[in-house]
Amino acid sequence: MTDLTDRMRTCAAFLLSLNQTEKNSAAHDAADLLLEASDVLEAPPPPLGEPMKLLEPVAIAVAPSPPPPPVPRAVWTTNAGDLPPVPTGKPSYRPPRVCPACDSRANKRVFRHENKVMLACPVCAHAWEYRP
Repeated sequence: MTDLTDRMRTCAAFLLSLNQTEKNSAAHDAADLLLEASDVLEAPPPPLGEPMKLLEPVAIAVAPSPPPPPVPRAVWTTNAGDLPPVPTGKPSYRPPRVCPACDSRANKRVFRHENKVMLACPVCAHAWEYRP
């Protein structure tokens, strides 16, 4: 801290050594401010006072949050009937490039077998005839 205050006082001394004119009054004010700040930095800190008493913790009662509202059922908008169930099995229609064995949509290997165009799955190696 003494290095900082010494540098502040050196700057103030340089500013005061300059030619003092009315235009240079800002330099004089800056030198006064530097001296005042360096004096404040070197002054001992004020006493902190007496320590505070520790307060006893107070228990706060928190009301339980209400349960969330029930989620409405999915219904048709026309007659308010239930929606049809979601099918769990494999779909009956498959695009021709989807593997019927593993349902893979990766790029298939195309080859000819006799007079048929065949597709081969790179995932499970299943081969089937291509039918557009």
